[in-house]
Amino acid sequence: MTVENTQHFSTEQIFCILRRINYPLVDPNVLPEPTLKTLQELQCRCVTSIPFETLSLRTTKTREVDISLEGIYDRVVNKHRGGWCFSLNRLAFELLRGIGFKVQLTLARVCKPKQYGDPIVYGNFSHRISIVRFEDGTKYAFDIGFGKTSFYPIQLKEGAMVDYLGHKRRLIKVIHNLSEPEILGNPAQEMWRLEEYLGEDKWIPCYAFTEQQFYDVDCDVGNFSACFSPKSTFLKVFWCIQATLDGTFYLLLGNELKVQTATGTTEAIVFEKEQDRLDALEKYFGITLTEEEMKYHDQKIE
Repeated sequence: MTVENTQHFSTEQIFCILRRINYPLVDPNVLPEPTLKTLQELQCRCVTSIPFETLSLRTTKTREVDISLEGIYDRVVNKHRGGWCFSLNRLAFELLRGIGFKVQLTLARVCKPKQYGDPIVYGNFSHRISIVRFEDGTKYAFDIGFGKTSFYPIQLKEGAMVDYLGHKRRLIKVIHNLSEPEILGNPAQEMWRLEEYLGEDKWIPCYAFTEQQFYDVDCDVGNFSACFSPKSTFLKVFWCIQATLDGTFYLLLGNELKVQTATGTTEAIVFEKEQDRLDALEKYFGITLTEEEMKYHDQKIE
């Protein structure tokens, strides 16, 4: 199936996405109601069914991630692959909209240090998320594309926290450390900052955002930068991350596979042969590279 309307998914395609993420429909012919419970189930099912992966950068001639609706749908639904924030969260945005949620696109500044305690540096608008608003005025950040992504959406409320089998995320309000609002006489702009719990009362920042509305054309810039900028983290290593319903994360980064739970890494395997890594791709992520992808694969383990 292909996307006929370049703006939105059809109802039939929404049902196909729900089947792709193993969403437990009460009636296979009726869409779920746009409730908080549905929102929570959708994020959990998305992150445990669709891998975060950057294989398009490593195994295609163009070395880029297609974020057109047609390209996203074909890759995720038809080919059972994954993607990153600009593709996965566009899929999520259209899924939420198709079910009946009031949803807005916004962009975030990634600020996750390499190690806990390192200085916090806010990057450019390199991460896409969605904000959902309910009739009672409550708002939730919905994100299925940040690697080790939260299993649940989180309410836009100071100190709000979600916990899935020990995997905790929280939101706090902050001000950009380079902010100089006094120059134009404006009040300082607060941002929501998502943080991940590391244990032992340690929280590490992931990204920060406001409730400003952005548009698909803004995502084109961020996606292009992530694909081709020499500073892009994704150019340096082979990425594939998959969560499971039991709270386990499988992380394939370069030639190393890590198995992580909320308490830390439980297993680490370093691959010395390309075939072993390909076997792991199939076993843990359900991905088998095609002959054409192998032809353009530029990070084979020799």
